[in-house]
Amino acid sequence: MTRGLVLIDKPAGMTSHDVVARLRKIYGQKRIGHAGTLDPEATGLLVIALGNITRLLDYFQAKTKMYSGEVVFGIETDSYDSTGTVVSRVEVPTLDIDLLGRTIAGMHGEISQVPPVVSALKVDGKRLYQYHRESLAIEIKPRRIYISSISFSQAQEPNVIRIEVVCGAGTYIRSIAHDLGQALGVGAHLRNLRRLQSGSFSVDEARSIEDIGKETTMHPASALRDFTVIGLDDVLASRARDGSKVVLTGTTSDQVILFDAGQGLLTEWGQLIGLYKRHSGDVYEPSVILPAIN
Repeated sequence: MTRGLVLIDKPAGMTSHDVVARLRKIYGQKRIGHAGTLDPEATGLLVIALGNITRLLDYFQAKTKMYSGEVVFGIETDSYDSTGTVVSRVEVPTLDIDLLGRTIAGMHGEISQVPPVVSALKVDGKRLYQYHRESLAIEIKPRRIYISSISFSQAQEPNVIRIEVVCGAGTYIRSIAHDLGQALGVGAHLRNLRRLQSGSFSVDEARSIEDIGKETTMHPASALRDFTVIGLDDVLASRARDGSKVVLTGTTSDQVILFDAGQGLLTEWGQLIGLYKRHSGDVYEPSVILPAIN
């Protein structure tokens, strides 16, 4: 069974689940997952984990992400993007760029955001798009998200801007477009969403699904570059694999990836022990232990 990390440049028209299903056929295994869903019409970087590395997906998903997209003013849809049903059209003589700039400036940092009603977010065990399909009313509570930066530029088309967003996990770029439309009083929706980056991984490193093969998994040292990675001698490695606490000196990181350095540098995925978090002082305890064999 193959284990590791693969970077995919997802095409429009495929769900993230479709990508995983295709890779299960390519690799001939079921244990495959992705770090962060992309909407079907969105394109760009999808981080895929294979084998027991899927147990680290939550930690890959928590990394900061970068997106680009276009906000179309004057047309509002129920899904907040171009795939939805149009719910309003408003003539937009001229975009108020000053108001737009002030609104975007107010979106920086930790803010509250209401997710789109057409989304896979679960409320009371049911996905929001299912409530929408069944015309069931549901209260969607705002969530706290973090936006590091938003920049915008005017597109060649009138009433369209390009945005680039750097944000934390759980941010809906569609909701940003919707909120901008509400602030300007004309409505808006998002189109051409593309994920450019996740952590330090860039879409420029990704491959199309057609180019993926069993030899395209990333080298573990490169795949884990967003983490502090520490090699252990045989004694400590044995303790760590058993799930015991270990003492690690010389690191300031509260989370570390441990590997068995008995064979030297981290060169094989099988050397990984797991992810440990700081318990107190120099003492670390396990968050995720990876089995030595899949």
